[in-house]
Amino acid sequence: MEPAQAPRWITGPAPGLVGELVRLHGTHYVGGLGWSPVFEALCAEQLGEIARHFGARDDVTAFSAWAGDEFLAGLVMDARPAERPGARLRFLIASDAARGHGLGHALLERAIAWSECRGDPAVWLTTVAGLEASSHLYRKFGFRILEERIDRTWGDEHREQLWELRFRDLRVRQEEPQA
Repeated sequence: MEPAQAPRWITGPAPGLVGELVRLHGTHYVGGLGWSPVFEALCAEQLGEIARHFGARDDVTAFSAWAGDEFLAGLVMDARPAERPGARLRFLIASDAARGHGLGHALLERAIAWSECRGDPAVWLTTVAGLEASSHLYRKFGFRILEERIDRTWGDEHREQLWELRFRDLRVRQEEPQA
């Protein structure tokens, strides 16, 4: 991606989006970081289940950035009733060519605004420890780690982290007087 090239933003499903999200998760985590192939298979399974609800429900959506037909970055938001209140941020990833151009930041802005406009109390996500770029981005937006545990769901042992951004906490921080 050329730094001066403005991406085309799509809210909601886009042709090829699910496949691109799965492909990038496979190439980055399985191919690049050596994770088990089970990870890519579970991404495909879980994304497929969520994608069945695109357009049919107002509590499931996606945000993605494209350069022509080239997928640059994307994520999925799932606010269906779940084990936690709020909307779950899932499958955030950027292509190698798109990293470092602010697309992750722009995606999170869109996702958080969508969730806040819906009246969700929070945005939450699970990830694994050691992914410094995404952890930095989550902290920048005010997410906090609520818990960590050893998990083997993805085929290998990882230290899974539960992160949450509570809108009430965010508003309190914004209203605090600046020194």
